[in-house]
Amino acid sequence: MHQTQQPLLSVVVAVYNGELFLDKFFACLQAQAIDEMEIIMVNDGSTDGSMAIIENWRETFPEMRVIEQENQGVSVARNTGLAVATGKYLSFPDIDDDFKPGMYRRLLDLALAGDLDVVTCNGNYVYENNKKPTRPIFPEDKLRSTGVLSGPAWLKMALDSRKFLHVTWLNLYRHDFIREHGFSFEPGLRHQDIPWTTELLLAARRVQYTSEKFYDYYIHSASVSHKPDTDDTLIRSARHYIRILEMLEEINQRYPEQVKNIPACQWQIAKEGLGILHTFNNMKDPQKKKMIIQEFFDRGIWRLIWKNARGFRLRWRLGRRYFKLKKATRVPG
Repeated sequence: MHQTQQPLLSVVVAVYNGELFLDKFFACLQAQAIDEMEIIMVNDGSTDGSMAIIENWRETFPEMRVIEQENQGVSVARNTGLAVATGKYLSFPDIDDDFKPGMYRRLLDLALAGDLDVVTCNGNYVYENNKKPTRPIFPEDKLRSTGVLSGPAWLKMALDSRKFLHVTWLNLYRHDFIREHGFSFEPGLRHQDIPWTTELLLAARRVQYTSEKFYDYYIHSASVSHKPDTDDTLIRSARHYIRILEMLEEINQRYPEQVKNIPACQWQIAKEGLGILHTFNNMKDPQKKKMIIQEFFDRGIWRLIWKNARGFRLRWRLGRRYFKLKKATRVPG
């Protein structure tokens, strides 16, 4: 079908060595049965057969746009797609997951009826070879379907549940809303869904959540986040989270009126900070550990975590960790 009007939905897809997943991914797109859908595939320097599979699907999606670039990571690939997207709403699915027939139609119906900036749904964690039982991403006793809320109201409810996951792929976003605020993805940053989702929801006027489960998030051995860690990968992870904490603090400063009513915006900085401390604990080489802990203090991250920690119990836990950290920085060498 030749599109003569603005597409309802632009699907922006970052592809890097996805040959194992692309056929299933395109089948999911086909099952959405939305004519007014713009597909933008950004091949981020794949070295496998991904491009051949994408070309095989051109017959099914003749107006699919394919952009090739050197490998720069998922954030830059999404920004590349975002820059050329023309749809009224945007989605950013991961190619190795499975989204159900009717997902985008249902979310578009909600978005258009409610003039929403962001619409979101539930999904499942699905484990490779059924190693663990499938479970909801958001437990339904913790987060139930809502009417139309302000973004800060939904963010407060979601963070207060302590079960909220910052992800881009469960959501549709109104394109003009993204444009007006100049939102983009942080290049080179893993887990950048955390600051992205936080800022979008603080800025959004109209948001709605349905607890219908439309998306299967696959946890598999090929996933980068499930490979065994070395000291060097732990250092990289710590640096990603250090940058995330800096970004969350900057976001909190940009939205003071919204944040003052959401104590969990401070809590999530302290929570992610505890994760960095746990990363340090898992390191074996005392010199590498000393180096990254010194960087952690020099960048002011300890002060940032302490400032945002609320409650005696959390500060007591942090206090105990502080002396261990200082001891690690006194390793000779």
